[in-house]
Amino acid sequence: MMHRMSRPLTSTLSRLVAGLVLCSALACAMTRERLPDLDRKFYDNLPSEADKSAFLRLQDTKRQPFLEQKGLWARWSELTPAEREAVARGEVKAGHKEFVAFMVWGPPADTQGSKAAARDVRFHTFIRCTSGPRVGRYVQSNLDCDGTSSEVEIAVENNLITEIKFLN
Repeated sequence: MMHRMSRPLTSTLSRLVAGLVLCSALACAMTRERLPDLDRKFYDNLPSEADKSAFLRLQDTKRQPFLEQKGLWARWSELTPAEREAVARGEVKAGHKEFVAFMVWGPPADTQGSKAAARDVRFHTFIRCTSGPRVGRYVQSNLDCDGTSSEVEIAVENNLITEIKFLN
């Protein structure tokens, strides 16, 4: 009797293992943390949870076309080689394109606009956890840190970062 019950369990386990092996072979990430660094940065900038879920299920070779469809690849292509290297190093400087900040820190927690006679300036605020389980991560709310946080505000004019303020 016991032998018959173990057969469905063995069959289920072998299917699960085969599925995991197949997914690994196809380069499915399954979680944000398993993505390569650059793909993780793109993932963080996808507009919806549905897009993020779909991105995780894609093979490596299908990710760029997906990003092209979402408009993120075009924004990446606009960056200079120096800006792309800054993204890889996690650096954001005045004079960089706005997308550099998004790739380094993720989407802003808050955005405000200011229009003057001849100027259109956007102010983005980014929140970084400085303690707790998410230390070092940028989040959408300081409550997500479960600890302390700091804020960085950038001013953007004509798609270029014109000022960076470390608020705390």
